[in-house]
Amino acid sequence: MTVNCSFSLWETVTSGIPQGSVLGPLLFIIYINDLVECCNAYCDIYLFADDAKLFRHIASPNDNCLLQKGIDALHHWSQQWLLKLNISMWNIVSFGRHVDKSCIYSISQDNHIRLLDRKESYKDLDVIIDEKLTFRDHIHDKINKAYAILGIINRNFKYLAINSFVLLYKSMVWSYLDYCSSIWVPYKKGDIELIEKVQKGQQKLIPTIRTMAYTERLKACK
Repeated sequence: MTVNCSFSLWETVTSGIPQGSVLGPLLFIIYINDLVECCNAYCDIYLFADDAKLFRHIASPNDNCLLQKGIDALHHWSQQWLLKLNISMWNIVSFGRHVDKSCIYSISQDNHIRLLDRKESYKDLDVIIDEKLTFRDHIHDKINKAYAILGIINRNFKYLAINSFVLLYKSMVWSYLDYCSSIWVPYKKGDIELIEKVQKGQQKLIPTIRTMAYTERLKACK
């Protein structure tokens, strides 16, 4: 690296991938290229950047054993290639109507067996996925943050014309609510009304259409 015509010293990288480099992402993909092969014999594995998820359809006790073997294979691979894993972020989530939560999975850490925490939901790429796939927690999280953004708009813009409001709403609020909506799109009337309420109330910030009915305000904002 060069900063103000001064060169940094050479250092030997014994494991892992140097961060902040141009070749870092490519080197990381090459580095973990065989990770999928070591786990495929026991379960499915999906990778995104530096995040990995193991999946297995649990239909019998043997499936539990295979998933545990997949976890062990992943841990063994990390030890073999000197890539330290953040065990504290390992969690178990089961999906289905009738979930057997008695299944226990573990991993070895510092010569101790650590049981993996079981959660009812987890966040993946900013989408909260729960074990029943209702996305109720995700919807409430999005609504709360949307109101927070609208509060910022309300505090900083005392007078809003229709065009200004629509521009701010689409860029800062609507784009946020619409993120990954093809996955979590609500189908229950109560959830739909909660999301619609965000737009229904905030259109009253526009003085010229404040007294109109909601349907009329929608037409005015196009």
